[in-house]
Amino acid sequence: MPRDIAELKSLAERQPELATAAELQISLIETTRRVQGRLTTPWIESSTETLAARLAAGQSLLEFDQILFEWNDVRLLIRQVADILRRYDAVDADGVVALHNVGRAADLPERMRAWFNGTPSPDVEMLDEVLVWAARPYLQRTAEVLQQRVNFEGWRRRTCPACAAEPDFAVITATGERLLVCGRCLVRWPFAATDCPFCGNSDRSSITSMATADGIYRVAICNPCGRYIKALDGRKSPRPLLPYADPIVTLPLDAAVMRRQGK
Repeated sequence: MPRDIAELKSLAERQPELATAAELQISLIETTRRVQGRLTTPWIESSTETLAARLAAGQSLLEFDQILFEWNDVRLLIRQVADILRRYDAVDADGVVALHNVGRAADLPERMRAWFNGTPSPDVEMLDEVLVWAARPYLQRTAEVLQQRVNFEGWRRRTCPACAAEPDFAVITATGERLLVCGRCLVRWPFAATDCPFCGNSDRSSITSMATADGIYRVAICNPCGRYIKALDGRKSPRPLLPYADPIVTLPLDAAVMRRQGK
């Protein structure tokens, strides 16, 4: 059994109040991995020197046309992810119909391109989340190829060096360095240990930190922009980050932040 799924099943047993969220996540993981196992390895034509030069200039590497989407599989994934969300009451009946319609529409590639380039899709509930799951197998595989070609150590910007998305989580290494984890392709890159990865605020006095009782998970809350990021502290954790499991394991931290912010 994959380690992240084992961790989520254990979580559901340890904390029954998180069982539904854990089971939903397991269903999404298993659905996307069935597609991931069939993917071919993409070929990136750009030379290593060109890729390194893009990074040095502050440009992310991955372009939409480099991603080898199998559109029939993407359409199926959209329907399957939508159905899973409906099964767990994360979207209503009208919402799942609208998501299915997006998956069937002839303009899906154009819509996916707009999403990839950062144009929001406010007209369909949960569409951005569904597209993340439908695109992730392809983004992750392409990002893995890029990581074999170039080093992201010098990037240190607020968005992913591969696909330009925002971070979704972070890891504190054994040496105290913070690595951000992309919310789309799961690439990791170094970033200032105390700065806000969303607005760039570097005033430590305006960033609030909280931690779980065992110190394994931490959250940094930026008071000026109101956003926050959770992190696994590798100096105290008995295992490495599980990027599919740890966001669910740390849902109580999200609730604590919401209470603190009066939401």
